Amino acid sequence: MTTKLLIADDEKNIRMGLQAMIEREYSGLYECMLVKDGKEAWQQVTQFLPELVITDIRMPIMDGIMLMQHIRKLEPRRRPLVIILSGYDEFQYAREAIRCGAREYLLKPIVREELFGALAVLNEELQQRNALLNDGVDNGQIDRVTGRTGVASAIADRSGSMTRAIQYIHAHYSDDLNMAVVSNSVSLNYTYFSQAFKAYTGLSFVQYLKKLRIAEAKKLLECREGRIYEIAATVGFDNTKHFNKVFRELEGMTPQQFRLKSLKGN
Repeated sequence: MTTKLLIADDEKNIRMGLQAMIEREYSGLYECMLVKDGKEAWQQVTQFLPELVITDIRMPIMDGIMLMQHIRKLEPRRRPLVIILSGYDEFQYAREAIRCGAREYLLKPIVREELFGALAVLNEELQQRNALLNDGVDNGQIDRVTGRTGVASAIADRSGSMTRAIQYIHAHYSDDLNMAVVSNSVSLNYTYFSQAFKAYTGLSFVQYLKKLRIAEAKKLLECREGRIYEIAATVGFDNTKHFNKVFRELEGMTPQQFRLKSLKGN
């Protein structure tokens, strides 16, 4: 028995790409319908009667949030489960999806493992809901049992992962640190981690690490002890030239100029 799946995204390559990934992994399991905007998606929800919907948050005519608001008005037995897609810069906006009943939340570009993990969760929930229907459970009970908001836990999990990542960076900033090392430390896919980290901090991993190292270097420079090359090595720079370049880039002056200014201030 196939599961009806509706994919809504205004970018054709994303719609087609999702369908291709899903059909390769789950041959014959899903019957897919593709649409390019929220208005078409809502029409197909009422006509195609999908059990699952994967929708972008931002689409023309009707966005994903409005689509979910419409879906939420359906009785539970006719209400499809929803996976929300968004870019990293829409991370905060995606929280609105919690109130609209989205079950899972995925960042673009879509990581295969994340997509398949979300589908596995929702397939389990569909089985639970179908079992309740077969047992004659009423709509209110179905709503209470299967009405959890998986996107809330997804955001919470991501927030926890980012907190641990930042703690790791602060503990190891003086080491030969790179994003692969940090993403592995919190068991996240490299690409997924890159997007989630920027969404959480507002900075890329490289920018964040630079700012942290220079902040620590400034503390050492203000202490008046240590040569410039020694301070550079202490905060994780492999050569003084690179340290000077990054310091000037962020502070508008060289480390030596900063030290002199600090001494005059005292």
